[in-house]
Amino acid sequence: MNAAGRVPCRCGATLILHPPRDRRPGSSPDLANADIVSLGYVIRVERTARAFDSAHNGLRDGLGLNTANATGGSPDPVRAARPMLLWPALGAAWDPRLAIPAAALGFGALSVRWLVRWLAGGGPLTRLLEFAATLVAYALVAAIATVTSAAAIHDVITENRPLSFGTALRTLLRWRRALLGSAVRETLLFALGAVSAVIAVASMIAVGDRGGTATVLSRASAPLQIIGMLTALASVLAMVGALLVHAGVTPYATGRMGVQILVETRRLWGRRGLVPARSFAPGLVAGLILALLLGAAVLSTIAAWDTVAAVIGDSNPAARGAGRQLGIDLLWALAGGVWTSFVGMAGLLGGYALGSGAPTEPVRAPDIITGTQQQMELPPEESPPPTRLAPADVVTGLVTLPPADDPGAPAPASKSDPTSSYSALPRSRS
Repeated sequence: MNAAGRVPCRCGATLILHPPRDRRPGSSPDLANADIVSLGYVIRVERTARAFDSAHNGLRDGLGLNTANATGGSPDPVRAARPMLLWPALGAAWDPRLAIPAAALGFGALSVRWLVRWLAGGGPLTRLLEFAATLVAYALVAAIATVTSAAAIHDVITENRPLSFGTALRTLLRWRRALLGSAVRETLLFALGAVSAVIAVASMIAVGDRGGTATVLSRASAPLQIIGMLTALASVLAMVGALLVHAGVTPYATGRMGVQILVETRRLWGRRGLVPARSFAPGLVAGLILALLLGAAVLSTIAAWDTVAAVIGDSNPAARGAGRQLGIDLLWALAGGVWTSFVGMAGLLGGYALGSGAPTEPVRAPDIITGTQQQMELPPEESPPPTRLAPADVVTGLVTLPPADDPGAPAPASKSDPTSSYSALPRSRS
């Protein structure tokens, strides 16, 4: 019983049993009900280090989950508010187990423009329709990928579960459908706002080619065009904020209703519009900077690719054109997968910093409609008459008392007359 042992498991980990320090116990243990922990053995889990485990451990260390006094797997809000935790989050965002499934969803959204091009048939508005359909489709995919990445990382750093994008997505569809629906709805709303602003600006610019009054109106509407583009950028910024706040609600969204998710998102983000809460501000700034860097990297790769193709020569320009478009979509999809994974982690850290505040009790229908809980009282004419239990009439049970304003009604049986019959009871009024 004093020898240490190594017990391999199917999950890839190894249980190491350390014998008790005191090898001579003072009393004989009850071997019938004793377990290995009560005997003094210490169990340690040894797992083969995988790629990106250091980033996950960095998140756990930063949240205070690897300390000796960590209880319940709850992250420390003070530690979660530190912007330095965004560095291990950035490293974990490149994990292929997160980035590749998110990139696959993004590639499907970017492929919508091929369908639009086939349906439009090469008309003058084909490019504009392709942009609008692609942005709306990618907003839908970004909401799903961001919330799923946040759920997967939450399971990893708080419960030591294996990282799995598919498992997190199934959990969302089963237990957090209200959160997923709210994220998709808010993201699509801002995406449609951005698309509408861009279409309006493009229409004002397009009428300038007709000449005459249309050209004058197009040039005069330059301030409106600037306002429209600023509106589009503000809508995109608000869309990023919606992704962040829904990722922050992910740990507290199990079994919640849609109205509870709405209350929680309003509590975390507030009603400040584009101005985020203090805990989400570092994640918002870092997400925008990462988007710019990834976009610059994709554009540089495309430019280098075109330079090499021009030097080699075009043996089949049509085939190279289709291959080039497919490669561009793959590059943007990979960049989008990394970005949505990082936004999910940044929003998750912001949610840890603010904690949960939404009620866990089920919301009743009067509370949803009026916001208050009202007590339903019977009207006076439907109130039941007062009753009391007569001490001498235990057999008869409840005796109905006559109202005070009816002096002619017979009195109930007295205590000194135990032989009173049921005929002495007053008749109830119809």
